Amino acid sequence: MLKKKISIKKLWKLFYPILLKSMKAITEETCTMAKCPKCGTDVAAPKKTWKMAGRPDKAGKRMQLEIGLYECSKCSNVFREVLSKNKI
Repeated sequence: MLKKKISIKKLWKLFYPILLKSMKAITEETCTMAKCPKCGTDVAAPKKTWKMAGRPDKAGKRMQLEIGLYECSKCSNVFREVLSKNKI
């Protein structure tokens, strides 16, 4: 019975998509959590989300911001947090 040697490049090509998918799932879960600035409680889901265009940078390109409106269940504080930024 012969054992086949697999190169590191082939292993990387096999496992990289799986690793990337799991890392993406982890970051999406952590990005939706927000901390209340008043009491520090973790708030899971935003009440409302919307997109808006931010200010242009030095090159003149604008950022598209996705903003979430959160309400703390402990102290009833309402606050906003940026969920994502994309160049337009």
